[in-house]
Amino acid sequence: MNTATDRVLRDAFAQIADEPAPVGLGPAALRLARRQRRRRTLLAVGAAVVLAAVATPIALHGADKKPTLPTGFQNSPLVVTAYSGTSTGTPKSLLLNKVTGAYAELPYLSAVPSPDGQRVLVRTGEDTPQSPLRSGILDPVTGEVRWIATYTGPGAWSPDGSAILFTERTRVDQRGFAIVSATTLKATFVPVNFAVGNSTGLDFVWGRDSGEVAQTLSDANGETQADMVTGIRFYTIAGELARTLPATAELRSADAFSPDRSRIALHDLGGGAMQIVSADTGAVERTIAVQGHTELVGWADDDHLLTRHWAADRTESEIRVIDLTGRTTAVAPLIAAGSTADGISIGSAAGLSETAAGLSFSVAG
Repeated sequence: MNTATDRVLRDAFAQIADEPAPVGLGPAALRLARRQRRRRTLLAVGAAVVLAAVATPIALHGADKKPTLPTGFQNSPLVVTAYSGTSTGTPKSLLLNKVTGAYAELPYLSAVPSPDGQRVLVRTGEDTPQSPLRSGILDPVTGEVRWIATYTGPGAWSPDGSAILFTERTRVDQRGFAIVSATTLKATFVPVNFAVGNSTGLDFVWGRDSGEVAQTLSDANGETQADMVTGIRFYTIAGELARTLPATAELRSADAFSPDRSRIALHDLGGGAMQIVSADTGAVERTIAVQGHTELVGWADDDHLLTRHWAADRTESEIRVIDLTGRTTAVAPLIAAGSTADGISIGSAAGLSETAAGLSFSVAG
């Protein structure tokens, strides 16, 4: 490692390590707030990642054995592996080095680990001619970023980590989704006209597996009432309509599917409840009341959800583990800079340094 890079990384580690880790409108305005939140929020649940160098492509760790894909966390301890968008000024995100237990600061709008932890989807730019938006795949072993030339995101990892999904709506005559190979970066655009039945501007998300995508249907219900969810459409990756589930709540990401893929956790557009529904029929199996502003992050196991609960003034948040009755069973320790991050990624704490044991949490607390 060269001296300049070494110094930058040491300073970053020192700064982050010193931060404490605490334990712990009208319909139109609501629609606008939801659209803004979706644009900036990338929530992911995947395996943990190793530290990525950012100044120059220098390997900080040898390549680990490729882990198996996560199917829930089997009650193992969990840890926050990445914070996306931790600053309202200069864009930055944080990635965890499990060996040191410190978070490295990266100059990206977001940094989201793939499900197997072998890659990190990053995004940067200010959406101006001088600083256009760019999405790329960072290799945490080499520190290299391969920039995607065709689409800028926000994108979402496929459940098997082989591809990235983008929603394309920049031109009226070219609506649909694009799938970019994580290996070759080759992009495949699939036209789907979603102008009708998408009043809230919802993006495509991955479905039950990497062979299908989905989009929540919604209709405007007048200026004095909130939009209504009317169903969820599932498409093959070739763009063919596969099935439509009845629904009154929203599918936000592939992380909404239970580890056994038999159920989906849907979120009410009004924010007051979550629904557990059958992935085959859409039948509501359970409704979970939530307090305040709470967002679904994913599943910890087949009996527990990971949620993010915001303070009333949105000045801070916490990650909660709740059972399917809505009871909080654990709260994740968040570093100070991360409680207001746009997105939080969670993974297994296996291999986490003993000096950073305070960062981990489990389903039962």
